[in-house]
Amino acid sequence: MSKSVPMPLKTPEVVANLWVCADEDGYVARLAGRTYVLDGTDREKLDLLKLLAATDFLSAEWMPIPENFGLIGPDGERLGYAQLSVLSDEYSKSLLVGPLLERLAATLPEQLHEIDGEYRQFRLEMPEAPLTVLTVVVERPDGQLVPMLNS
Repeated sequence: MSKSVPMPLKTPEVVANLWVCADEDGYVARLAGRTYVLDGTDREKLDLLKLLAATDFLSAEWMPIPENFGLIGPDGERLGYAQLSVLSDEYSKSLLVGPLLERLAATLPEQLHEIDGEYRQFRLEMPEAPLTVLTVVVERPDGQLVPMLNS
């Protein structure tokens, strides 16, 4: 049996992995995200997020792109998808993933801790500009989902 070692948290921070699912033509119809609480340096947190980005999209809940975002068809109707190229512009990218980050922040769970014999509730807050890794997941015609990882 191994011995347990205490590991007090120094700088726990809410961080997130974000995924955009695009077809092979570069059209994005849905997004997913997942929060984590990580401790350590930003480099250590980013390295772990990148490692988890390869698989955790399979356990994340997907949602459609925001209602006020996306391409408009020739008849003025909203088409329900965006072009992958929006990720190259920081402002457009923030409009695309902003509602997802807000949703993730709102679903952070309540926690309990004991202070002087009393249990008190607390909730970790997502920073205003959280540390994130954004990964494109390409959906191939055969249904295979392929994460495109940045090195």
